[in-house]
This record gives sequence, structure tokens and C-alpha cells, in this order.
Amino acid sequence: MFDIGSRVVYLRKLHNISANKLSLDLKVDPSTVNKIEKGTARPSIDLLFNICDYFGVTPSEFFATGQAQEPPPEVRRICDKVQKLPPDKLKVLESVLDTWVD
Repeated sequence: MFDIGSRVVYLRKLHNISANKLSLDLKVDPSTVNKIEKGTARPSIDLLFNICDYFGVTPSEFFATGQAQEPPPEVRRICDKVQKLPPDKLKVLESVLDTWVD
């Protein structure tokens, strides 16, 4: 069976979002997010779609299996550093990446 809670935790950590911030942004009680992540509750269809929208994934992508759950360590290290950049340096980095990647 697919573990919805683990996928929510994965996406939340990938985006460096706390469970509390996620609950506030989705306008649900923090205990709701906690229960979903622990697997003691399942989200409603509406909440599941809201979670997908929040993280910018389709429901199909959310439930995709057979894909690596974690990026390679070198990508994770880069992402960790990028998340700490101030907005002005982030724009510079994006411009550089745009010249390197199609």
C-alpha cells in the first residue's frame, strides 16, 4: 500500500517546510498534518489535491512509484545551500543555470 504520510514528509522536507507551516498554509489543524504523516489518518480528496497543488506536483506524480524518493547526495547538498541564499543571489544563480541548462 502507498504511504501517503511518507510522501508528504518527503515533499515537506524537500521544500524545507515545517509541518506547522504546511498546516497553516493549507488552513488545517496541525494535528491533521501530524496524523497524515504518521499514517493514523488519511487526507480527504480535497486536502490531497491541495497538498499536491501546494508542492507543485500532480496527483499522478504524488503517487508515482518506482522513482527515486531522494535525490543523489550531491544534489541534496546543492539544494541545501541554495535554500540558504538571499533572494538577490538566488536570482544570480538562476541566471547562471539558465545559461547552462536548456
